[in-house]
Amino acid sequence: MGKVLVLLFVILLALASVAGYLFLTEKITAGERQIADGQRQLETGQFALEEGKVKLEAGKQELSEGKKEYEQAEDNLLLVLADKLLNAGKGFEEGRKQIAKGDNQVAKGEGKVNVGERRLDAGELELRRGREQLNLAKGARVACALGAAFFASLSIVLGFFWRRSLARIFMHTDA
Repeated sequence: MGKVLVLLFVILLALASVAGYLFLTEKITAGERQIADGQRQLETGQFALEEGKVKLEAGKQELSEGKKEYEQAEDNLLLVLADKLLNAGKGFEEGRKQIAKGDNQVAKGEGKVNVGERRLDAGELELRRGREQLNLAKGARVACALGAAFFASLSIVLGFFWRRSLARIFMHTDA
């Protein structure tokens, strides 16, 4: 009876290895799809980040030029006097407001770029972890395949060598 139990246990191990192989194959396929999607999203994010950096640099450049023009206009006493007389100083006041608005926009842009860089770094880390887990799963799948082959072969060999004693157990009649 012990041989029957051992043989059944080995067959169960072979079936469990096959089930593990099939389960891991399904998970690996899903993981590869997720990694491909993540890679596409990462590339899109990198492109958007580069666009944002270019736009930010253009905004900084425009703000710098605006500040220089304002400072030059402020240094020109004739323009200052004309603004005070004709506009009651509203022209320079509007210029200061525009510069402050530009400083705020540049600060917001820098914040968005920094957030984008952090998100991109987090995405790269997540993608790297996913690839590592996928490699581990592939190794486990190979182990399951080898286990299935080993246990199936062992059950065949044990069944062959124990065929007479197994036949006696199953063919035994109590008549």
